[in-house]
Amino acid sequence: RDLEKEFGLSLYGTFLHSDKVPNALFFFSDIEQNDSFEFRKALRNHDVDLIVLSSPGGSVFEGLQIAGIINDKGLKVYVPKLSLGGDGNCASACSFMFFAGQSRNAEGKLGVHQFLAKESDKKEKVGNTQKRAQFTVSEIIGFLNEFETPAWVYERMFQQSKMYYFKEKELVQLETEVSDDLLAQYEKSEKLISALSKAFAEVAE
Repeated sequence: RDLEKEFGLSLYGTFLHSDKVPNALFFFSDIEQNDSFEFRKALRNHDVDLIVLSSPGGSVFEGLQIAGIINDKGLKVYVPKLSLGGDGNCASACSFMFFAGQSRNAEGKLGVHQFLAKESDKKEKVGNTQKRAQFTVSEIIGFLNEFETPAWVYERMFQQSKMYYFKEKELVQLETEVSDDLLAQYEKSEKLISALSKAFAEVAE
C-alpha cells in the first residue's frame, strides 16, 4: 500500500503536505534543527495558508524561527482535536508557532512552561548558564511581543517549570474569529488526520 501516492504526501523534514488538503501544512513531531529551512521549502512548493500544529516542542530557537516565518507571511494556525498519535497537543516551543498565527484556533491542548537551560558541561560556570538562559528568555519575549501576545500569557509561561495547559476560558481569549471557510478547512484537516492515522495503523499491522 503506497500511502504517499494514496494521500498525495510530500515530506519536508517533519512537515507533511497532502494533496487532499492542498492549502494546509501539517506538523506532528518534535521541532528539530533545520526544520525552519524545510518549512521555507514547503512554502515555496505549495500554496499554503494554514499550519496544523501538534508537537510536544523541541528546539527553542528553531521554533522561534518558524514562528517568525508564520507571522511574516500572515499564515493561519490550528491545533487539531486529534493528532496521529492521540489528542492534538501544541506545547512548549510549538506554542511560539501558535502565537505567531494571523488567526489562531485550538481544538487540542495548548501548553507553555519556563525555558530551562541545560548544562552540557558540569564544569561550566553558573554565570554562563544564567547568561545564556536570560538571553533565550529575552528572545522569546521579543518574538512574542512582535506577535502581540497578551501580557498575561507570560505569567503562565514563566511561573512554573511544569507544563501549563491553558484553560478553555483562556483559550477563548487567545483565539480569533472563525469564518465558515476556515471552519471547513479545519474539518478537512481533521478528516485527513483521522484517515492517515487509520492508514498508518493498518500498514503497521
